[in-house]
Amino acid sequence: MDKVLIVDGDADFVKNLKAGLEKLQQFEVLIAVDGQEALACLKNGRISVLVCDIQTPKIECLELLSFMTEKHPGSPCIVTTDMGKPWFREELSQQTFLYHLEKPFSIGAIASAIFVGLNLRDEGLNRRGMTMASLLPLVELQQKTCRMRVASADAGKGYLYFDRGVLFDAFYSGMDGEEAAKEISSWNRIGFKLSELPRQRTRKRVKTNIMEIVDASWQKEEALAPGDVEPADLRENEPFIPLTEEVTPFEIDWEKSGRVLQDFLNRVKKMKGYLAFALVDEEGKILAADQSEYVLNLRIMARHMKPLFADARHTADQIKIGRASALTLHCPSSTILMQAYQMNLFIIIVCNPQGDWSEMKIRLDEMVQSLED
Repeated sequence: MDKVLIVDGDADFVKNLKAGLEKLQQFEVLIAVDGQEALACLKNGRISVLVCDIQTPKIECLELLSFMTEKHPGSPCIVTTDMGKPWFREELSQQTFLYHLEKPFSIGAIASAIFVGLNLRDEGLNRRGMTMASLLPLVELQQKTCRMRVASADAGKGYLYFDRGVLFDAFYSGMDGEEAAKEISSWNRIGFKLSELPRQRTRKRVKTNIMEIVDASWQKEEALAPGDVEPADLRENEPFIPLTEEVTPFEIDWEKSGRVLQDFLNRVKKMKGYLAFALVDEEGKILAADQSEYVLNLRIMARHMKPLFADARHTADQIKIGRASALTLHCPSSTILMQAYQMNLFIIIVCNPQGDWSEMKIRLDEMVQSLED
């Protein structure tokens, strides 16, 4: 059985979290109340997913993440924080291999994040590993003063220099300052180590704010249009779309809904032509997602769900044919099924043009009906 390690300095909090997650009976839950205890656990056996609070006692969260990139590069990580995350634009609040979850969160939210981490691994979509774009905000948030040595499986080694969370210098393969910082910030499949800041490194050669550099990397992820697909061998350039925290304005019966959705997804994934699945809230945020051998920009699709349904419902009302609850889009590269679900949620199913979309729609209707009964 998969093992999930949860690290938090609040002993009562992690015990309650463990009790709630164990009800799902999907993975073994291990807990640690400080970084030292967590590191011992990581050294004793393989952990499928690491969940770590950013303010970990004794050994810092960033040190644990460093260990994971060096020793367990295929294991997704989730960082929890009650310090807020103002550094993420709303439309980029979904992340991938390194996921950020803001406290307070529900059992459903953390369970969702863990499940997507396991799916990343099972589908082989964790090959991108940890990215600099997802790691750098944590350095700023913790106001670290350090030298960071970064190694990329694709690009080699580089160095970043921070003073109280401010990136002021960088070096990589003959480049330094701004040029090197922008290059390193775009890397994926990274391993990193932190050390003391060398005394001679004091000159500020990076003028651009760290989050502006990171934001430029994130914007590249928006390149694909909703219907576009890329072959599997280009997957490295367009990251898998993961879960985000549960932000719906009402409580979901997660134990029931989670099992029904997972059973539905297991069946649909076996159907001819299946490409992707997403559960989206009314704000266009992805609560759960899965993709097959193709990578699509589900974010753009998700953001347009609410206005698309609003237009369809207005048109249906005007011609008096009843309330629109589902839409099907037929495109040259894919067929997209969209279904309104419960109060403020939407389900997206994507298949290729030769896929068995009508059977998928029947199964989708059955699943939605079973949850509404």
